[in-house]
Amino acid sequence: MLHNIPYLQTLTCLESFYYLLQVFLETCISRYHSKRVEAGASIGAIGAQSIGEPGTQMTLKTFHFAGVASMNVTLGVPRIKEIINASKNISTPIITAVLENEENVFSARIVKSKIEKTTLGEVATAIKVVLKPGQQCISIKLDMDLIEALHMGISAESVRHSILSHPKIKLKEQHVHSVGHDRLKIFPPEVDRIKFQSALHNLKSMLPKVVVKGFPSVDRAIIREVKNVHSLVVEGTNLLGVMGTLGIDGRKTTSNHVMEVVRTLGIEASRTSIINEIKFTMNSHGMSIDLRHMMLLADLMTYKMKESVLMLASFEKTAEHLFNASYAGRDDQIEGVSECIIMGIPMQLGTGILRVRQRVDNLPELKYAPDPILS
Repeated sequence: MLHNIPYLQTLTCLESFYYLLQVFLETCISRYHSKRVEAGASIGAIGAQSIGEPGTQMTLKTFHFAGVASMNVTLGVPRIKEIINASKNISTPIITAVLENEENVFSARIVKSKIEKTTLGEVATAIKVVLKPGQQCISIKLDMDLIEALHMGISAESVRHSILSHPKIKLKEQHVHSVGHDRLKIFPPEVDRIKFQSALHNLKSMLPKVVVKGFPSVDRAIIREVKNVHSLVVEGTNLLGVMGTLGIDGRKTTSNHVMEVVRTLGIEASRTSIINEIKFTMNSHGMSIDLRHMMLLADLMTYKMKESVLMLASFEKTAEHLFNASYAGRDDQIEGVSECIIMGIPMQLGTGILRVRQRVDNLPELKYAPDPILS
């Protein structure tokens, strides 16, 4: 008896484990079946109500600070409108960049200087016109103390290259000369003596706006620190350039600009971006929405609607879509909700999804008695 006690205890533990496992699986299966949607349910209307009703409780124009001072992001109804309409130009494009070395603030400053737009007027102590006998030019002196303090890595040669590559300042290599590591001299092209001074002053007014470091579409980048973990909040566009910057983990870098995500990473990434942005906007106002409804909206937005002519016509450019379809001889199966509403026929939704069929073979012949009134 004593030798059998450990075996009985082991058997009892196994039986209890299998029993608990069976109860767990049955609970999961029952919860799964309870969440299933019935065939023919109007999931589009339910999803629209789920997203639209909380939107009525949102303020019209709301901004919030993105973890740092003076960096705000559009929220509320304007942000939802930007996401759903897939706006090409949004009010506050923000790129959240994750650093490869998150704990070193020195590394974060170096990466920031590579991304943030820096103009010549910000790093130059003097940009002046020099009018001397035999030497009429524009002299530029760089503030090397500021450049070294911010770890920008800017030199006279890099500034020279930026000036030559500027699309509006059409100068050649013989017109721009670097003198040492912190000075430049710019000689304008040969023009008439009357136009020479005006050309110098026009050139002087354009030089402070030349971008010498960073991306022109990035207004600024701010280092955000949370529990000794540093990241960059970039205000602007050019997601591809930020992802390709040395020191940035491109796999974890995100943008709130849906159309830029489409161009950079593809349609699947934009679907995820739509879901995340709607969820973030709603959560910022303390509202929770079923994830499936946001996924349904994102699926519909990223689905290519090229099969149905009437569905495309119901959205925009109605006359143009109908004319092109008639010219090309396209047909429409009239299967979607929009097409059925336009044609005035029952749509395949709810009870309309059912079809009653009857076998016509081997049916008895029906004989109708003559109507005495008509006869």
